[in-house]
Amino acid sequence: MFEFRKYINLSNDIFVVRALIGAILEGVGVAYLIPVLLMWFYPSEVRYVYYFAVPGFLSILVGAWLSRHQEKIEDVNLRQAMISAAFIWLFASFVSVVPFMEIARMSFIDSYFESMSAWTGTGLTMMSNLESYPRVLLFWRAWMQWLGGIGIVLVALTVLIRPGVAAARLYRAEARSERILPNLANTAKVIFQIYFVLTLVGAYLYYINGMGPFDAITHSMTGLGTGGMSSHDASIGYFHSMSIEAITIFLMIMGAVNFTVHYKVFKEKRLGPFFEDIQVRYMFIFLIPAITLIAYGLVQYGDTIADSLRQAIFHAVSAITCTGFGISDLSKYPELSKFVLALLMVIGGGAGSTAGGIKLIRFTLMYESLKWTIQQSILPKGAVIKRKVGNYIFTIEDLQEVTSFTMTYLAFLLFGTLYVMIRVKASLVDAFFEVASAQGNVGLSVGITSPALPPDVKTALIVLMWVGRLEIFSILVFVVSVAAIFRRR
Repeated sequence: MFEFRKYINLSNDIFVVRALIGAILEGVGVAYLIPVLLMWFYPSEVRYVYYFAVPGFLSILVGAWLSRHQEKIEDVNLRQAMISAAFIWLFASFVSVVPFMEIARMSFIDSYFESMSAWTGTGLTMMSNLESYPRVLLFWRAWMQWLGGIGIVLVALTVLIRPGVAAARLYRAEARSERILPNLANTAKVIFQIYFVLTLVGAYLYYINGMGPFDAITHSMTGLGTGGMSSHDASIGYFHSMSIEAITIFLMIMGAVNFTVHYKVFKEKRLGPFFEDIQVRYMFIFLIPAITLIAYGLVQYGDTIADSLRQAIFHAVSAITCTGFGISDLSKYPELSKFVLALLMVIGGGAGSTAGGIKLIRFTLMYESLKWTIQQSILPKGAVIKRKVGNYIFTIEDLQEVTSFTMTYLAFLLFGTLYVMIRVKASLVDAFFEVASAQGNVGLSVGITSPALPPDVKTALIVLMWVGRLEIFSILVFVVSVAAIFRRR
C-alpha cells in the first residue's frame, strides 16, 4: 500500500475525478428526463412525473457544478479514469433508485439492487407481478438497460465529454478497447447509430409478430442491450410464440457481437465479417455441445425432444450472450442443465459488445495459448511462434493479462458461490448458477434472488454485478486508491 500511495496526487485526483463524475451525472440526469415523454402516451401516469423530472434536473445541475472546471483538465491517467468509472456505476445506481422507492414502494436496498441490475445489464430483479406496475417504471428499467448496454461512460462521450485523452481513458477504464474509428467521439457516434438502428429493427420485428408497441420497444431495448428485463414475470415465455423467441435469439446474438463486426457488416453490406469473426465462431463452438447437454438433461427430466431442444437453444443463447431472457422455470431444471447454463454465463459474449462474462476472446486465447505452449516445447530452441488469433497478433503481456483476469474472475466467482451457498442454504449448483448470473451480468435465476434474501446476500450480489460490469481491475484500483487516500489522511 505504501508503494502505491506515493503515486497518488490527492488534490489533482479529486479535481479530475470530480469533473469526470460531474459530466456523467449530467448524462444520468438527461436519461431521467426521457421517461417523462412517455407520459404523453399514458396520461393516467402523469402523477409520476415528479419522480423523474425532479431527480433528473437535480442530477443535471449537480453534474454541471461538479464539472464546471472540466476544460482545465489537460490529461487523465488510467488510474484516475478507473476510479471514475468504478464510482460512476455506484453513484448512477444510487441516483436512479427514486422511481423504485416512490412508485414501487420498494426498500432502499431492493431499489438499489434493481437499479444496479438495470444499469449493469444484469436483469436479476427484486420485482414481481410486473404487469401491475405503471408503464413508465417498466420503461425506466428497460431504458437503463439499453443505456447500460453501451455504457454510461460511452453515453457521456457522445454528448458531454470533449474528445481527447480524458475520453479515451474513460473508454478503456470501462473495459472497452475496440475502436471502430481512430477518433473516439466518432467511434461513440457510430456505435450509437448501429445500436439505435438494430433496436428499431428488433421493435419492428416484434410488433409485426404480435407484440404490442410498448412490449416491442422495451424487449428490443433489453434484448439488444443483453439486459433481459421484461415487462412480464414469465419473460419471453409470456408470449408463447416461436417467432418471438426466434427474434429474441437474433437480438441477443446481435448484442453479444463486437460492434466492430456490426460496423464492417453495415459498411461492406455483406454478412462475411460476421461469420469470419473469431468470437462469433467460438460462440457457436461452445453453443453446439452445450445445447446438446442441456437438451439431454431435459429429456431425462421428462420433456419431449422437440420442447427440450427449443428450451435448450433459447436458454443457451440467453446464457452465453448474458441476456437473461427465459421461456420456462429454470428452478425446475435438472442439475446438469443448470450447470451447463452456468458455464455459458461464465464464458460470456464477445469483447466490445454489450455482453458480460469473461468474454469469448479470452477463452479463445487461453485455448490457443495452450497450443502455443505445446508448440514451444516441441519446436527447436529459439523458434519463433506467431501468436495470432483471427486478424490479431498477441504478445506475451497480452496473454499474462488474460490469465490474471481470468484467475481473478474465477476467484470472485468461487468466493461468491461459497458465500451464497452458506448463507441461503442453497445447493452448490444453484449457488454457482446465481452468482455466475450476477457476476456475468446475465439475469437468469433459479429462484434464489428475491426480496426475501438477507441484506448481506443482496449486497454481495450488487457488488458482483458491479465487479462483473467493470471487469474487476477498475474496481480493484478504485478500492486500493480509496484505501490509500484514507491512510494518507
